[in-house]
Amino acid sequence: MVHFAHLAATALLCASYARAALLVDYNAARGDEVTKLGLVNLEAARGEKQDGNTADLYIKNDKDWKGAKSAHFHRKKGDIRRISGKTANTDEKKRAEYHALNKKTQEGKTYFIGYQFALGATPDALMVMQWKEFVANGAAGSDAANIPLSLEPQPIRGRQPQWSTPVRPQTVYTVALEILARDAGRGHVRMWWDGKPVTFDTTQSTTLKGNLFPGRSDPKFGIYRGEAVMTDSWVYQVQIGESKADLDSKFIS
Repeated sequence: MVHFAHLAATALLCASYARAALLVDYNAARGDEVTKLGLVNLEAARGEKQDGNTADLYIKNDKDWKGAKSAHFHRKKGDIRRISGKTANTDEKKRAEYHALNKKTQEGKTYFIGYQFALGATPDALMVMQWKEFVANGAAGSDAANIPLSLEPQPIRGRQPQWSTPVRPQTVYTVALEILARDAGRGHVRMWWDGKPVTFDTTQSTTLKGNLFPGRSDPKFGIYRGEAVMTDSWVYQVQIGESKADLDSKFIS
């Protein structure tokens, strides 16, 4: 009887430490389909949505340059032509992304995001992750940012980076974000890069406050903009939960 009581106590102890179910849980090494990430967004140019993969623009289960399982995001170089002596990009703002938690994020909640990826190139203006606003941007009387938060290997001209570190092609990175989804400057972001906490350059603090939920903001993963060169991204894992403990330890040490 003592033996069974000991087992019962152990089971209860283990249960108390069980992690909550993840909102998004994609792991390429486990053999997951990339569709677990959410809603696919393929656009050859702004507003030109693509129903399925083509040779020039796709997201598929694949392997990276070393043969490791991954979701492969690919987009060709933008078409450049001359107009009245000026260079114009005729195929701008291409995207190969997955939109996670579509219409499921909620104001006041805290989301923990783990994202492991590598890039084939790091062109100017490329975004590899967005916390994208879908409601307030463009609304009358609103000054809400279209993208309250983004990860950019090379910062877009005119924007002030909150933090920066060198990013190299064919190098695997892990990033974690804690996002408090609130408006009117009451939201905040905390970040971990390769498992270590980030101190933001602009605040000299590990916490960056801002308007992180102007109306409805959802996470997006993949490649957007940066059309100057052909771009590939390999995504190995994405986790989204409501607690730091929900994420694998490699994301937050």
